[in-house]
Amino acid sequence: MKKILAFALLLIFIQFSYAQDLRKEADSLKQIGLLEPALMKYGELMIKNPTRTTSYYLAQTCALLWTKDMRDTAFHFLKYAIENDHNLAALHDPSFLSLIEDPRWKKIENHQIMMYQRNHPPIKNQKFAKELLRMIIKDQGFMYAGNLEREKYLKNGGVFNTAAIYPVLALEEKYKAENIDKLNDLLDDFGWPSVSEVPEIAIDGATLIVQHADHDMRIKFFPYVSEAFRRGEVDPLLYAKMKDRILIEKGKEQLYGTQIEIINSEKKLLPLKNPENVDKRREKIGLGPLQPYLKERFNIDWTLAHYK
Repeated sequence: MKKILAFALLLIFIQFSYAQDLRKEADSLKQIGLLEPALMKYGELMIKNPTRTTSYYLAQTCALLWTKDMRDTAFHFLKYAIENDHNLAALHDPSFLSLIEDPRWKKIENHQIMMYQRNHPPIKNQKFAKELLRMIIKDQGFMYAGNLEREKYLKNGGVFNTAAIYPVLALEEKYKAENIDKLNDLLDDFGWPSVSEVPEIAIDGATLIVQHADHDMRIKFFPYVSEAFRRGEVDPLLYAKMKDRILIEKGKEQLYGTQIEIINSEKKLLPLKNPENVDKRREKIGLGPLQPYLKERFNIDWTLAHYK
């Protein structure tokens, strides 16, 4: 009996290890832009170990392929993946940009909000919340393709090596403009969002759009963002980014070290006030130390020695 049990446990371990290897392989392929091979690996993983998590990865990858057949497949796997979810993650996942104009997306939204409200307070202004969540997807939806090409751009001495990136950049600008116009209309109708009306992630969506708007709009709405942050309703990093960006635009030094520039394909931190105190300032608003942030986010090796 003990031998049978040990053998069964060994089989479970082997199966788990194999599934982990498949997942890592699929993730690696996706990370470098090889979506179709990644999709095959996720599919193999789904056959070997069918889970809702793997179904979600399949939905993301299919949606990133953008074709009609792949969008249909994405909805199939997404519906299964989120069936029992009580969060709103799918509703602001940039991977699903190709899905949000499809009528089926409204069913996804309604289902997720219904499930969310089982474990959270009711969303009083669902229209506002849905619009803000969609705006996050529109703002970030081309980041996957764009970032792949931007990395190549930096490695290629500041030159894009494919013409395919230019329509992507143009669509990014188009969606950014649409988001700004839409947000202005929503704020005229409802005012600045609060957690009494919408989930916190939706407020982050409004903040994100303002952050990516022009200087005048940032100046206009930063007091609302600042007040919402003091109430604990805005992500600290979003607050820090907007504060730093406004300071840099005014020709001043940033406070939290969120703003960089690219010179000759090299990423550099923009001027920082009292660098020796930056981690204290970051900690005060709920952020971790600057050095690992810059390394993980931008691959910048930063130390205080640069200022001595």
